[in-house]
Amino acid sequence: MEYRREIDGLRALAVIPVMFFHAGFQAFSGGFVGVDVFFVISGYLITSIILAEKHAGTFSIVNFYERRARRILPALFFMMLVCLPFAWLWLLPEDMKSFSQSLVAVSGFASNILFFWTTNYFSTAAEFKPLLHTWSLAVEEQYYLLFPLFLILGWRWGKRWLITALAVIAVFSLVAAQWGSFKYPVFAFFLLPTRAWEILIGALAAFYLFANNKNDRTVLGIPIGELASVIGFLLIVYAVCMFDKKTPSPSLYILVPTVGVVLIILFTTSQTLIGKFLGSKLLVGVGLISYSAYLWHQPLFAFARHRNIYEPSKSLLITLLVASILFAYLSWKYIEMPFRGRQRIKRNQVFWSAALCSIFFISFGLLGSLNKGYPNSFNRVSNEVLTFSDIDMPRIDNGWCFYSVDSINSLPVGDQGLKCVLGDKNSPVKGLLFGDSYAAQYEPFWNIIGEKSAVSIKSITTNWCYPALTDQFIGLTSSRAYAQCLWDRRYLAEYLSNYDFVIFGGNWAEVNEQNKISDVYDMIAHAVNKTQLVIIMASPSQFDSDVGLLYKKSVFYKEKFDIKKIAQHRNIGAIEMNKQLEELSKKNPNILYIDQNSLFHVDGLPSDLSRANIPYSFDGKHISIYGSKQAAYSFLKTGRYSEYVEKISQLKPVAGK
Repeated sequence: MEYRREIDGLRALAVIPVMFFHAGFQAFSGGFVGVDVFFVISGYLITSIILAEKHAGTFSIVNFYERRARRILPALFFMMLVCLPFAWLWLLPEDMKSFSQSLVAVSGFASNILFFWTTNYFSTAAEFKPLLHTWSLAVEEQYYLLFPLFLILGWRWGKRWLITALAVIAVFSLVAAQWGSFKYPVFAFFLLPTRAWEILIGALAAFYLFANNKNDRTVLGIPIGELASVIGFLLIVYAVCMFDKKTPSPSLYILVPTVGVVLIILFTTSQTLIGKFLGSKLLVGVGLISYSAYLWHQPLFAFARHRNIYEPSKSLLITLLVASILFAYLSWKYIEMPFRGRQRIKRNQVFWSAALCSIFFISFGLLGSLNKGYPNSFNRVSNEVLTFSDIDMPRIDNGWCFYSVDSINSLPVGDQGLKCVLGDKNSPVKGLLFGDSYAAQYEPFWNIIGEKSAVSIKSITTNWCYPALTDQFIGLTSSRAYAQCLWDRRYLAEYLSNYDFVIFGGNWAEVNEQNKISDVYDMIAHAVNKTQLVIIMASPSQFDSDVGLLYKKSVFYKEKFDIKKIAQHRNIGAIEMNKQLEELSKKNPNILYIDQNSLFHVDGLPSDLSRANIPYSFDGKHISIYGSKQAAYSFLKTGRYSEYVEKISQLKPVAGK
């Protein structure tokens, strides 16, 4: 197979945006498409090699797998080995457990499956996973485990049948990707069935070039190769700069960069403008070390984010980008290249080394997972603080009521989510707490207030199920949470009038952003006619980072926790909706709005921290069990609590409930 410098340059064009995207630079908001570019390049190169060897009569399935092992495993295992001491020193137990699980999954080329079950690639939590990026390696290796076997089988029926079959599979994969990106986005993002089309279009490009020369015709006097390669390059650049985390992937949108790659593969030569640019020494050099650069950048960023309580500075991230390139060069020169040479390292040495490394990482990972992240290794602070159970959501599996069917797969959808009661359970005065996780966060609050004010409160809360009587939803309608939400709302519609008062909580900002806030206003109006009192809970302060995690890290590293350093861009929408709901409450004496200042204060002064300097917030969005309890104790000292008690005292219990 003829060496093409521009393909190495194309690799550079893939890895650089990915690295800047993971570093958080907004100019590369679509940098994640670099992985899609890699998939197409990989499909083209591997298929070209197989076709050349098949044509020469030298293709061997054993040689193929050996070549993949030499290419992928040495640098991968070395990177994982270097990660171990930093993980041991810097990761909290829950993070160490997650890292341990990823060691097992990476060793079995199943990390994409693990992250499918446990991660949203675009979430803040994903930035803290040192081995998150290995999902793409897993997709490729799963593909190449099957692809050569499929080719061997397909060749028996002829090349035309084989190409047709590959094209049909690619189309089905693309259709599944488009459908899944909207219905099951995490599945579509991480798993092979919805990613195969990207590798396959590269493979089909290889089949085409193997049988045909590049087209040298012209359009309007411009050679087709020149025109097509420029278009391909611009498509990739457009995707890198204009796509963002909200772009469904790998949907039809991803045809933009992948078709761009195919155009460059098919039409670029060393003589075209784009070919000369991609074939420059700098880009070719980066392309040659692109695999190692891809391996190293994510662990460097992730561990930096773990070790720094707050988001690392841009200067540090730029330094880490440079370090990634340096480590990549050293890895390429001293690990990748020696292992590729068959003279120095024999086949059986490669396979035995791979087996031993896999056994080591699987063993270490299983121990870490089973031991819950080696909590005994954290002897710098007490285990009691690090496993502070009240920095959590009040779910049904930890003694509260939040029926989180989205995160607890063992929970059945149905009336089991309608039975949890808080407060004074024997009181004749009965209330109903209804809503999504933003209502559930107040369960410890209402348990305390309910006991103090002698009222019983049934809590019906489910993921994304904001107060409404419609079938609208702010989560995925394909989720189990949606099915549970329909149960919850049917109960609300049928039995609301059996309660003396109702409490509504919700992610008001998100509901408003999805243009569904009118459902909430209609629900409030309906509730005013069905019950004697409607209570609306304010959204707490919203942060851009996981506040609870940052607090734990500050305790672990014995550093001062400063919540003012945490960005609050997402708080803007919450503030606006809190104002609107407060204004609504002023128009009706049967509506009581409980504002932030009545919940989160120290000696009457608004605060995001308790008197003990512990944040109310759990994950930057919800308050924790601890925060909810502290909010109750603060609320008891306010005039709003006196107003609440007065309104409760005027209620006439509904007869025959």
